[in-house]
Amino acid sequence: MGILTIAAPFLGILLDAYGVFWGGGTGVIPGSHETMAQLVASGKIVGILSNSSQSGEKERVKFEKHGLIQGTHYHFVITSGDIARELFLSQDLPFPLRHNQYWILGEPHPKFSSPATLFEGTAFSQTDTLEAADFIHLAIPHQGGEDQTDPTLFKNAVLELVSSGLPMVCVNPDTFAHEGNPPRPVVRQGSLAALYADAGGTVFFIGKPSKLAFDTAFQAFQNFTPMDPHQILMVGDTPETDIRGGKAYGMRTALITKIGIFAERGEALSTLPPSDQPDDTLEQFPDDIYNIPKQLEESGFWQGRASTFGFGANDHCREASHE
Repeated sequence: MGILTIAAPFLGILLDAYGVFWGGGTGVIPGSHETMAQLVASGKIVGILSNSSQSGEKERVKFEKHGLIQGTHYHFVITSGDIARELFLSQDLPFPLRHNQYWILGEPHPKFSSPATLFEGTAFSQTDTLEAADFIHLAIPHQGGEDQTDPTLFKNAVLELVSSGLPMVCVNPDTFAHEGNPPRPVVRQGSLAALYADAGGTVFFIGKPSKLAFDTAFQAFQNFTPMDPHQILMVGDTPETDIRGGKAYGMRTALITKIGIFAERGEALSTLPPSDQPDDTLEQFPDDIYNIPKQLEESGFWQGRASTFGFGANDHCREASHE
C-alpha cells in the first residue's frame, strides 16, 4: 500500500524531511515531487516538521532550489531551529538564567549556518568560559569541516563538560542525519547529547519527539483548516522521534522502512517498544505508482548503503519534552 492510499482518510500530512523526501547530498528522493504534488492537489494540508537546527526559511529556499515549491508540494515547514529561536527570544528555558550567556561545544559547520544565528536579537550572548555560562549549546558535530559517522570520536570532549554541572541544550535530537552522495548516516547533535546524558549530565532537547514541536506543527495546520490530531498522519524514518512524538500527540503514524535511519539500523519492527511502534509502514515515501525502485536504482541512491550504525540511536529522546 502506497502513501496516497494510506493518506486518503486524513486532512493533514506531516512529513519528516531527511529519509522521507530528502536524501541529504542527493537532494530530493526520486518520486517525491510527484507524490507531494499529488497530496496537495487532492486537498491534503502537507506540513514539514524537521529536526534541523537551521531556520525553516533556509530549508524552504533549499527545497525550492530542488523544485519543491511551497503551495505546490507542501504548505509549511517548521524546524527545530525555528522552535529554539522562539524559546531563546522569550527566554523560556527550563533552568535558571543568571548570566544570559551560553558556551558552544564545537566550531561552526562550514556547510551550515553558524549556531550563533539562533541567538541573534535575543538577550543571550556567547561566552568563552564555562563559569560564565548558563548552558552549553551544541553545534553541528564535525572534524575539520568533515562529517563523521562515529559518535565516539566526540566522547572525550563531551565527558570533559559533565563536571561543569551545566545543562546542555540540544536543538537537533536526531543522533544521525543523511548527508553526502550517496547519502550516509552522519553524527548529529543528538548523539553528543546522549553521551552527556549517559554520563549524568542534564539535557534539554528541542524538536521531535517533544510536545512543543508537535504543538507548533499542529497550530500551523489550524491556519489552513481546523483539524484534530487524529486527522493528521505523521510520516517519518525514525521511530524515537517521528513515531514516538506523533503517537504521543494523538496522530496516526507511518514509518519508512527501506529508506532512511530505520532502514540503516537494520532492526526488526518487533524490537521497538510500544511507544515507537508505527500504525502503518511504507517501504518509501514516494508512492508506488511512480516506479520508485527503478528510479532509485538509476539515480544511484542505493549505492554504498551498508549500515554504519553501532550506537543507541535516539535512546535519550524520551526526555525531549517542553510542556
